[in-house]
Amino acid sequence: MKLSTLIKSLLISCLWGVFFVAPPAAMAQPAPTPQPYMPCSGINKVDQKFPVAGPEETHWLICWEAVPKQGLVIHWAFFRTAPTAKWVQIFWDARVSDIFVPYHDNSHRFYDMSGYTFVLQPVGAADCPAPLGGTPLGGVVCKEVRDRGLAWKHDANVRRGQEVALWGALGAANYNYVMEWSFRDDGIVMGRVGATATNWPPDPMMTHMHNPLWRLDIDLDGFPNDSVKFGTHKESGPLGTDTEPLIANESGEDWDPHAFNQLNIYDANLKNKRGDASSLQLIALPTGGLSRHQEPFTQHDFWVTRYKPTEMWAANLPAYISPPEPVSNSDIVVWYKGSVHHHPRDEDGEFVDGYWKGDALIMWTGWMLKPHNLFDHNPLHP
Repeated sequence: MKLSTLIKSLLISCLWGVFFVAPPAAMAQPAPTPQPYMPCSGINKVDQKFPVAGPEETHWLICWEAVPKQGLVIHWAFFRTAPTAKWVQIFWDARVSDIFVPYHDNSHRFYDMSGYTFVLQPVGAADCPAPLGGTPLGGVVCKEVRDRGLAWKHDANVRRGQEVALWGALGAANYNYVMEWSFRDDGIVMGRVGATATNWPPDPMMTHMHNPLWRLDIDLDGFPNDSVKFGTHKESGPLGTDTEPLIANESGEDWDPHAFNQLNIYDANLKNKRGDASSLQLIALPTGGLSRHQEPFTQHDFWVTRYKPTEMWAANLPAYISPPEPVSNSDIVVWYKGSVHHHPRDEDGEFVDGYWKGDALIMWTGWMLKPHNLFDHNPLHP
């Protein structure tokens, strides 16, 4: 549970005023910026520089925790764009709030997190092999430091990227939900949930939806003075325009693939060395589409709320914004709903002697959190 805003303010003040020690003024090489205080240690603290081999270019600090009912939770995350750059806070708390699973025949409408107390399942060498960059953490989480593919290519010049991923599998009765958080060398964060394991045994061929809903408490460079704008693209004849109107009050927003909608999170004071305002862009990465159900909290894809420590469950979002409070220059939380449309197929399994046998291949949905003007140049380019 997140601390009160007052305590949070005191912690941030300490973080910048006490835990940072300025490097000596005269040095041949500037010293790396000292790490901020982190409320975790041991296996729960991930300290990952990039590239993995060679001089540092970028750096992540991350706290994680395995929480019953909530699975794999990210508590704090900081990013540094260069060894001598300031550490910028990205998350105070990031988690999957719930996974809503309605069946097409209305036989069940499961809340696979808030309705139960499921826990992360064991992870070992088979899940998390060391030769592929894996390290099991606490027996329930896998940390993978891995190649993420091409970062950029220009004719014969090329650069591959790297990332550190944390994942765990929530055991939800017959289903496993793989919760993955990936932190990339270019500052991008990728969040996704994958549904796998066994179809509902009483009716394994009934089509249904898996709707993970993420609660992302983004504290860009600290919690005060954050605002959210609604990125929108429009075509008119041969011309295109892009706007980002301010979301002044708590609300739910709809994603339109033709409008390239996204939530753009700004801090009032954060700029790069060019003087450009820095932001984070929350971008939907749907797999096929985004659902709508009769439940009011499923009627929007994005939500923006003012931070309150008791507001944790996605099903209560309509109540959280009634009446809507101002969210401009405040401590904000953004929410996103993804969808997996699971139409059972022969590849999921089969009946053997009257019993269903088999495990469904994993089906993913998720989002991207992309820096915009956080760097003042391409961080992975010579």
